[in-house]
Amino acid sequence: MAVAYAYDGVMYLAVTRRCTLHCVFCPKTHGIWTVAGNDLSKDAEPDVATLVAAADAAGLVPGQAVAFVGLGEPTMRLDVVEAVGRLLRARGHWVRLVTDGLANLRAGQDVTPRLAGAVDEVNVSLNAHNGEVYARVCPNPHGAAAHAQVCAFIGQLKAHVPKVVATVVAVEGVDVPACQALAASLGVALRVRPYFDPRTEAPHDHGTHLRTVP
Repeated sequence: MAVAYAYDGVMYLAVTRRCTLHCVFCPKTHGIWTVAGNDLSKDAEPDVATLVAAADAAGLVPGQAVAFVGLGEPTMRLDVVEAVGRLLRARGHWVRLVTDGLANLRAGQDVTPRLAGAVDEVNVSLNAHNGEVYARVCPNPHGAAAHAQVCAFIGQLKAHVPKVVATVVAVEGVDVPACQALAASLGVALRVRPYFDPRTEAPHDHGTHLRTVP
């Protein structure tokens, strides 16, 4: 089981397998826990030292980009993200956080100041242009109301993190141009990710490709 693995030049760190969402495009929703040949199925919640050691053991090299991601929501262990992020940034790494944008909702307060100095970039999973579509694509205990929280989180992040990017997976029913307009209204770029069916790996991306729209 991997808590750190390299893929396409980036070192990925899996902080937890827990998550708030049950997204239709997520491999684990379909019982698949392997990413790039790495088994993420175990209930691993590595501490700071273990995670850094795992990254080094997986071949972390000077200047390599690092991303908190995995098949769970990293901000469910925000203390670990903070500590590891600061350590790796001090070593010269570009640190990126991939998140569902619901950390404030879970915490009941604004936690975005804690990311200042801990990460260089945050990718927030916007995933829809409104709450109705969001609840369908990303089922969660808060329903459609969660989408507004994601949007607010994006706005709050901009005061503390140098680079904030909204992301959307081009699944059936997602209005990508409307998502682009929403991201623009929030003052961030939108990264569109193609959708590959996790069961078959067949592409279903409505002709889109991975791209960032200002």
